[in-house]
Amino acid sequence: MAERDNPLIAKKYKSKRWQKLRRQKLIQNPICERCEKKEIYVPAYFVHHKEYITEQNYEDDNIFFNINNLESLCKKCHNEEHFADKVEYKFDENGDLMKNE
Repeated sequence: MAERDNPLIAKKYKSKRWQKLRRQKLIQNPICERCEKKEIYVPAYFVHHKEYITEQNYEDDNIFFNINNLESLCKKCHNEEHFADKVEYKFDENGDLMKNE
């Protein structure tokens, strides 16, 4: 089960506090932070927790709601972060996750 499948964690991601912080982060860093380091300028659509949210730490607001624990990512970088170790999947030229054939 993915951590976000936990109803208590999912509830936090749906909270007004998270939505406000997410918007704030994307306004602060509208460009993918990982791509920007490579001098590639791609809009960010995802806000990623650098320290992953787990069933052990999701109640710690210093981790969940800490803007310093967040990074703005494009779809490609976000997919690579979460799915790169899944050998049955690959990424197409748009960064979309595809099943390996």
